[in-house]
Amino acid sequence: MTDTTTHTDLATEQVRAWDLRATDTLVDPDTGVAFPITTVRVDEPGRAGREVHIAALVLGPRTLPLNQFVTIAKRDTTPTGTAADIAAGAAKDRHTLAETTADLVVIEHRLRDVRRWTPESARAHLDAALSSVATALDALHAEYATRTTEQEQ
Repeated sequence: MTDTTTHTDLATEQVRAWDLRATDTLVDPDTGVAFPITTVRVDEPGRAGREVHIAALVLGPRTLPLNQFVTIAKRDTTPTGTAADIAAGAAKDRHTLAETTADLVVIEHRLRDVRRWTPESARAHLDAALSSVATALDALHAEYATRTTEQEQ
């Protein structure tokens, strides 16, 4: 699941938008909340006003000027987790499809609740997050169907 825990002791660094990687974690400098990036795409060279396009489950799609500085978690450090988080991470298959689906459904309901009182200007980001959750649920359904078909054979 997306880690949106506030990490007040999270070591951060500033990088230019063009240096972002899909494995980076954006950090809100005001709140310290970390958001893993899911995609990064840079406009083709030679295009006037080149931009960096990123997406994160919580933030939705964003477009950044090529040269903009952004705050990310240091690439050589990982936030420490609780003992339960570490044990779950070490487990081979820590969540069943049903558990993951249930988690995503809860996230979807919470996003819809938040959307009700969110200003119109920010709803696009929540809509993008809802779209990402729907895509993940579709992928889980497809995986479930594939596993069911394989077991029947």
